[in-house]
Amino acid sequence: MPKLHILSPNSIATTIELTDKLITIGRTAENAIRIQDTNVSSRHGILVRDGDDYQLHDFKSTNGTFVNGEPIMAVKLKDGASIRFGSVELRYESGLAKTATPGLTPADQDMLRPSDKGSQSTSAKDRGMAKRTKPEYSAGALGAGPVTIQPLVTAKPIPPPSPKTSE
Repeated sequence: MPKLHILSPNSIATTIELTDKLITIGRTAENAIRIQDTNVSSRHGILVRDGDDYQLHDFKSTNGTFVNGEPIMAVKLKDGASIRFGSVELRYESGLAKTATPGLTPADQDMLRPSDKGSQSTSAKDRGMAKRTKPEYSAGALGAGPVTIQPLVTAKPIPPPSPKTSE
């Protein structure tokens, strides 16, 4: 089961098990995860279940949301990700158990994991969603993305063949 470990030095270390499909995070009581820190917005962000893991979305918070030191608007969380809301540090732990097989390299272990090819794809790229959205793109600025706009091409009709006259 996925978990969030709150590592903030101002509070006692806490572990929260993530079970719901949507989990709001913020400073006020209406959030599922309440972080009482003045640098956290009242409605700071949301965790959205994505298969066995979660995506983290920022609600245009005042002080931003950072994953592994990078500012994000939306990102799929990976095991061990470091998350910061304002001045509060958290660590994401996915629910997948990591078992090591003696004598195998991490690359070999990845090859032995079951594949999702027969089921729905869980990759963000396959769903048309960027793994990480930069804040300047979310404000409406045009940026390079997965969609390429082709220049306007006009087609000229092919004229019908001229009638042959028989003499």
